[in-house]
Amino acid sequence: MFDHEVQTIEAEGDLEVMSAGECLSDVEPSKMLLGDLWREGELAVLYGDTSSGKSLLAVQLAEAIARGRSIEPFEMTAGAQKVLLLDLGRTREQFSRRYMAESDSDEVAGKRYEFSPDLKRGFLKNAVQIAPGKLGPAIERSGAKIVIIDSLAYLQKYAIPRETVVAMRELRRLQKRFGLSILVLMNTSRVVNKRGISAGDIPCSSVVTSYADNVFAVGRSGSKSAVRYLKHIKNSLDDTIYGAAHVPYFAIIAEGGVFPSFHYIGVAGEMTLRSHDNDHWEWQRIRSIKRLSDEGKTIREIAAELEIARSTVQRLLAMAGDAPPLPSPSAFVEEKIQHFVGREACIVRDCKGCHECSGRAARDFSEIPANIIKGHGGECPDDCDMCGPRRYDPEDETVDSEVKDRSAAHYEALREWLLDGKRGPKPVYPEAHRYGVEKACWKPGSEKWTEEQVAIFDRWMRTHPKIGPEPDFNPRAGP
Repeated sequence: MFDHEVQTIEAEGDLEVMSAGECLSDVEPSKMLLGDLWREGELAVLYGDTSSGKSLLAVQLAEAIARGRSIEPFEMTAGAQKVLLLDLGRTREQFSRRYMAESDSDEVAGKRYEFSPDLKRGFLKNAVQIAPGKLGPAIERSGAKIVIIDSLAYLQKYAIPRETVVAMRELRRLQKRFGLSILVLMNTSRVVNKRGISAGDIPCSSVVTSYADNVFAVGRSGSKSAVRYLKHIKNSLDDTIYGAAHVPYFAIIAEGGVFPSFHYIGVAGEMTLRSHDNDHWEWQRIRSIKRLSDEGKTIREIAAELEIARSTVQRLLAMAGDAPPLPSPSAFVEEKIQHFVGREACIVRDCKGCHECSGRAARDFSEIPANIIKGHGGECPDDCDMCGPRRYDPEDETVDSEVKDRSAAHYEALREWLLDGKRGPKPVYPEAHRYGVEKACWKPGSEKWTEEQVAIFDRWMRTHPKIGPEPDFNPRAGP
């Protein structure tokens, strides 16, 4: 028997065939470790720029799983269990410094974070690289089913596709052999500033995304140096919640001064987070430190108030004399306006009608069912709670002055709300209504319809040919 025949027979033993119905029987849904970003039994990849916070998040996630906790806003349904963190790029001393308080006073000298006993950390003693095939014995000895590897670079001799294929294939083999859930960290191949993060930023991206069940990335905010966001790139469930339109973002804060970690702030569009001037914010922080110092506060008090390390306060305070002058009020407003795009830009720039807004820049379809959105082309009345009022020229004498005043007041309130960073509730046009759906966008009297009645009318409008008479829910006077 020839060698290739032997290999063929062995390969056949690895391939199982069953009916599609059998595939659905006796299969329990996988439990979540980090929401839909990483589930039990999956090989997931986390990537980002150098110093973007990947390792901080990896340690935070390992500690959370070991204690059975979740990281907001992601669910954790797998329960507490042993975790093996293969921290291949840092020595014991470097790891210790990160999770010990600065010892510049007797009060905090030697203070350190108390990790869960179920979190095991592995590190390279005398080597700078390890073959992925040698990880098996260490994983088996640890007894852990959750493995986090920081990072893939230490499993490759060279950063070439062939080496990446070998490493990812071996990790997949280990995952299946021991029933593991593996998260492996990677660096991006280049820094991305003017656009969002994509799968193309991963070295050998086609290989990595082929072998990984889930892929997600950590990105930097362009407005604050301590803010990061997570973006889901590939989802094993084919339903990415945290895509470019709404990514969760976090502040990096050291809990008790000894555990730097991601703290959830909210959800925003990726480009909104990336588009601001980071240098301007950094100088604002330096000015704040200088102001607090001039008020007589100590380094320790400033660090506690701003939630940053004391050594950082000392370094930034030394730079305060080089801070550039503050921009004039008008220049500051103009700078803030540069950050808006689409209809928001139309609002802050007093646009009277363009291809972006069509004269109705207040239009807002967020959190509105799609069956109601359909047909809204700007023809409904000013008090439509989705389309908002039109923007009128003050010199237009064909429009009632009261209507123009109400519209101008609403747009001015929206402009102030946007320039103030969207603080507080979004201004609402007075006595706004929800209108039904028709070819002309709205039907007289439909502002009083219930959501169910609107849905019935919408279903009738979608049928072709029309079945039955047109639904009409408007009350009529008389018998």
